[in-house]
Order: sequence, then structure tokens, then C-alpha cells
Amino acid sequence: MRMELLGWLMPFRSDDHPLEQSLGDATATRQPLARVAGPARMSHGYHYTACGLDYVYLVNGYTMHETCQGSGVSIEDARELHERIALDIVGRPHPLRGQEVRFLRGMLRLSQEGLAHVLRQKRGSVARWEAAPRKKIPGAADTALRMFYALKAGGHETATKLIEMLQEAHELEDHPDSARAMLLRKGHHWTRTAA
Repeated sequence: MRMELLGWLMPFRSDDHPLEQSLGDATATRQPLARVAGPARMSHGYHYTACGLDYVYLVNGYTMHETCQGSGVSIEDARELHERIALDIVGRPHPLRGQEVRFLRGMLRLSQEGLAHVLRQKRGSVARWEAAPRKKIPGAADTALRMFYALKAGGHETATKLIEMLQEAHELEDHPDSARAMLLRKGHHWTRTAA
């Protein structure tokens, strides 16, 4: 599978927020963003694997140059490119795999635990998916992640409200007594009362 795109971004970091530091202000300028080892530039474009996706080739939108540390590459408008790649990922019919989960999580600026809350999964599940970059994730999580990213990318408040609601639900799991509904009959109507 090959994606022909017009630019890309900087490499992932190994911390829990893979793209948060990568998408700083430096991406708007033409600065060396990644070291190039071996024949990364092929006849069909630049094979950009430092982002964590193994199938992305840049047709243009990049500049190869020499630095004091060796060969380097500058990427034009990395932020816009990341958004385009993320939309391509959620819009294609192929099942999501671990590498796409990590990429989308970074674009959403969520920790593994944060994504786990959104998908109603355990943090360990997200970590396992990301540790197996070529393995498909479960269908329900795949669908939920695609829909959530599409909402968030579209600027819908629903995505933010969903995160808040799921966080509140998670907090209630830690305090089951606070989830009790105490009802009181007053006249001809039932009302909720303090516990």
C-alpha cells in the first residue's frame, strides 16, 4: 500500500504524547526534521518512516540537504500534511492497525490512558495495539476511533464533551456510591434527592 502525499512531518517521540512535541513552531519553517539513513529517497518519492507509518511516500513537499550531522530533510507545512494523512487513514476501508492508532492518538493529543477512556478500553489494550504496528485492532475500537477523530477534526464540540463525559464516568467507577440514584415520591411525581 503506498500513499502519495505532498509533505509530511517530524518523527514521533517515544513519550506518551507522540506528536505533541513534534508539531512545534519549527514545522512551519524549512528546518532539518529528520536524519536520512541509506537510500530513503527513491524514484517514487521519499519514503518517510520516521513518523511511525511504514507506507508513506512523499512525492514532493520536501527538500533534501546536508547538515553537519549528515543528510537531512525539510518538510513543508507538516501540520497540514498530518491532518491530511489522518483524514486519509480514517476514510479508507482498511482496518486500523497499531501504527495508525499511535498516529491518530498523537494527532488527538491524547495519552494512551486518555484514548483508552474514549474507546472504553484499558490502557494496556491501547499499549498492546501500538506495540504491534501491523496487527489489526478490534472492530468496535476501530470504528469508535475513526468516528471520534472525524468529529474532533471537524471541530465539533461533541468530541470535547465526549472526553469530559467519559472522564466523569471513569471517576464514578472509582466512587460507586456517588452513582446511586436516590428517588423520592412527592405528591404525584418522582424526584431525585441527595444521597
